[in-house]
Amino acid sequence: MSHKANQRLKTKLEKGSTRAKVVIQTKIYPSEELTVVANIKGKTQPDERLVFSAHIQEPGANDNATGVGVQLEMATLAAKLFQEKKIDLGRTMTFLWGDEIISTRRYILEDKKRATGIKWGISLDMVGENTALTGGSFLIEKMPDPSAIWTRGNDKHSEWGGEVLSLAEMKPHYLNDFIIDNFKKQGTYSNWEVNTNPFEGGSDHTPFLDADIPGLLLWHFTDQFYHTDNDRLDKVSKATLKNVGTAALASALTLLSADKSTALAVLKNIEIAATNRLAIEFELSKAAMAKNSNFKEQIKILSAWEDWYHKTMETVRDLHTGSDEILNTAIEAAQQNLKSLVQKQKGKLRQ
Repeated sequence: MSHKANQRLKTKLEKGSTRAKVVIQTKIYPSEELTVVANIKGKTQPDERLVFSAHIQEPGANDNATGVGVQLEMATLAAKLFQEKKIDLGRTMTFLWGDEIISTRRYILEDKKRATGIKWGISLDMVGENTALTGGSFLIEKMPDPSAIWTRGNDKHSEWGGEVLSLAEMKPHYLNDFIIDNFKKQGTYSNWEVNTNPFEGGSDHTPFLDADIPGLLLWHFTDQFYHTDNDRLDKVSKATLKNVGTAALASALTLLSADKSTALAVLKNIEIAATNRLAIEFELSKAAMAKNSNFKEQIKILSAWEDWYHKTMETVRDLHTGSDEILNTAIEAAQQNLKSLVQKQKGKLRQ
């Protein structure tokens, strides 16, 4: 509905129940699915790639001209830097513009060999909000982790909402904390608010996850003009567009040229993230126990986070081609440190 009609209905509802007459007009007609794909081919591992995806069919400025525009700017800049030999990619950088979910899913499913080489998928959807006008904040929607099962503390679902997942649906991977860390650094640099939300789905990251490819969503929510005729250019922030594009492209360049040193650095960041997360979860569990929460349930939560990060540390191996003793030893040490930490936490909860 229009923004004006939306506000009028909300005002009526504040006074009590009301009735609304809804007139719906639809059109059904033959159409084509149009998808544009642009690649900057990697030199050493061209069959491995990161795919950025932005959907074009939404008619609003924020949803999703911002995603389309930022992705185009990223592609243009990356191509320029590549042509000027200022960057050198080992793996391929892919940009995809098409219908939401449909085009991304088809890109993955129609070519099994190509799909095998997709190492990361990142969706840009509603990434340019002027939050002083729209509300909400910039969000990184994480891959399924235990916060999508036990949503507590500072973890909060957006107004879009999400279902409670199961342990079997978890997707342990370093992409979560790697992207969060890079975007937080950009936020600190430019005084820009960066938050996260547990997995909810509903955009171009879901086809990647459905295909067991690491994928996450860059977006904003809530937005009071979302899906109304007031989603216009005056609600878009140039500063936000720049921040999103900068952090996303910098992250991609790091991943696409990753080697052993990158893997070791990412592993270190994952170990820090795991330690910080377990410290938070321990305090939340301790507070829950003080309110007579079930002890076994709190142990289950801590064990789920331990398992998620243990497996996440394993995934760091795919940043480096081939086996390496130094990397293997570092991963095993990080996993052992994690195990020891959680054992101590469980012991303290039993006291």
